Amino acid sequence: MNFKKSKNVEGSIRKINAKQSIYLLLIMTLFSGLVMEAQTTPEPPSPPKTPQTSTSKSYSVAVENDTNDKHNSSVSVSVSDEDYKFKARYHQSKNEGIKSILIKELGKSNLNVNRNTYLWTNGDYGNDVFECKLTKGQLKIYLDTNVASEAFFNKIKTLGDELKYYISGTSAD
Repeated sequence: MNFKKSKNVEGSIRKINAKQSIYLLLIMTLFSGLVMEAQTTPEPPSPPKTPQTSTSKSYSVAVENDTNDKHNSSVSVSVSDEDYKFKARYHQSKNEGIKSILIKELGKSNLNVNRNTYLWTNGDYGNDVFECKLTKGQLKIYLDTNVASEAFFNKIKTLGDELKYYISGTSAD
């Protein structure tokens, strides 16, 4: 307790006046309220994103002719939540057959021919939504599945299966 000399009576002491006590009590209450508010429980973190799924298949075929020439073929198909990729290497003798399958399925409207390179692109969006590039002995197909319609994705996937069977020399059955 604090004691003060009283102005009225010299030599007597009295307690701090009531006004000062109320101020002190108010400050202590405010301080304890702030301390209690600072002790709130934190928000729990958000759950992690689910992992994206993807599948990938590769095929490799070696074909031997009667003339003892070896023709190696390889096909790689990758399907994920974001894109579809088809890559194939084969003997260039299959180029004409592959070109006719592609022209039958994709048409000539989005086709750009530069020497021995045939390039189909989807020009509707202005970015890399679809690209199919055929050169001698090599084929690459790319499709962004986030932007492409489901019907177009199914068409390209069916086309990829047909090309895989043609290149490998096997049937779908």
